[in-house]
Amino acid sequence: MAFGTATAGDPKWWPAWIRYTVLANLCWFVFMGNCYSSGITTGFEDMAIEFRVGFGSLTDIVSWSVFALGVSNFFWMPLAMCIGKRPVILISMVIFLAGLIWSVYAPTLDSLLGARILASFGAGSVESLGPSMIADLFLERYFATAMALFALFLSGGSQIGPVIAGYLIADQGWRWFFKLCAILNAANLFFCLFFLPETSYRRPYVYSGETAAEADKEAIEMHEYKHGKNMGDGLATVPTGTAPGVPYAGSYWKDLVAFRNRGQEETGLRSFPKQLTLPWRFLVVPGAVYAVMSYGIMLGGIVIISSQIPQLFAPPPYLFDSKAIGLFTLASFIGVIVAYPLAGPMTDLLSRTLTRRNSNIHKPEHRIPALILPFLLCPWGLILYAYTVSEAKPYYAAAVGFAVQAAGLCFVPSVVLSYVVDAYPTEGGEALVLINAGKNLVAFGVTKGNAQWLASQGLKKMYGEMAAIQWAVLLLGLPLYFLGPWLRAKTQRFV
Repeated sequence: MAFGTATAGDPKWWPAWIRYTVLANLCWFVFMGNCYSSGITTGFEDMAIEFRVGFGSLTDIVSWSVFALGVSNFFWMPLAMCIGKRPVILISMVIFLAGLIWSVYAPTLDSLLGARILASFGAGSVESLGPSMIADLFLERYFATAMALFALFLSGGSQIGPVIAGYLIADQGWRWFFKLCAILNAANLFFCLFFLPETSYRRPYVYSGETAAEADKEAIEMHEYKHGKNMGDGLATVPTGTAPGVPYAGSYWKDLVAFRNRGQEETGLRSFPKQLTLPWRFLVVPGAVYAVMSYGIMLGGIVIISSQIPQLFAPPPYLFDSKAIGLFTLASFIGVIVAYPLAGPMTDLLSRTLTRRNSNIHKPEHRIPALILPFLLCPWGLILYAYTVSEAKPYYAAAVGFAVQAAGLCFVPSVVLSYVVDAYPTEGGEALVLINAGKNLVAFGVTKGNAQWLASQGLKKMYGEMAAIQWAVLLLGLPLYFLGPWLRAKTQRFV
């Protein structure tokens, strides 16, 4: 089999400008999907008047959007394995755009709900394909840094979306928020047509190593063999940009319009039924299940706060209008921005440090201790937020709590996603399907029940229980750190 069967050369050795342009387009796409999903919460007051419904009914357009973002992964990733990741990204962006246009002109709440489910189904593709393509493009030692940037844009969409929506809704009405999303998504689609080549690559050898670090060593050895270029001792001498200045192996522009035989599966769509079943095998893999739980429960905390802000801050004593609600949500994005320099780079640095202390033997579990920081900080954000609002204290204290909780959306994904991709380099895409679908289903369940939860428990007790759940889930990372290699060995036959 030729070295570049599925695409023009191993993406890990593409020129830096191609790899970073692909990363930028993926970040833009995931930002827009989450901006659209969560941003409309600032318009709930205006929408309640127009549609003559209560806030409880309006939360459905958020919860079902989160649901569609998640379950769509079970469709998009198997399809990408059959026909390629580039065509799936482009198709899903067109569906997202169609849903956005429908949202602009939806005459009823039920119609808007249908539009948001369709749009979110399209936008959900990038939540699993994005990390999978990042794994295609970057060597193991830079996984967490690249994925933290992706997580920054993912969470940034959820936090900046309400700010943008707040000002647009106050000046132009809530439909203009959807118009802006449609314009920005159309621009993203245009750039992806020209600057998002196929990253699927059928390697002419099978990984003998069980981790991505060992697989990368084989990729380097193959590169040295094909190009007669000595890159030194394994990964240690790979340049910071992760590519040794190799020109694109083929015609870039011809590669963009080549859509035949681009997936990992050589039989194409005939493999689609089999691909649909593959993510489910990770239900018996403790590392993947832990990633679902930890990512989902952190996302759930953010979704609960975001969906309840209009209900808690529009009435006295705060009397926030849509602009003020939007600005309040900006606090959470500040938390994400502060967390980013620590999240990805810290995880990568910690992994390299523990590898050196382990006689230069790398284990994916070396990333897990980075969860100590979100364990110590993030659940306290929920408690501070609930205490401040329930006691009618100054809103800036609640904003600090929101920011601390939101930091977990950068910390946790950068650790657990890079851990799974590191531990299962050849099956990482299938694991990411389960993780991204699962975490959205967890968030959906929490969001659907949050109105009844608040009514029955009260604000302080509800958020205290949520914080306790987060502590319990993050604490499970401790046994995974020590038992992870043994658990991976025991469950290897299932994957």
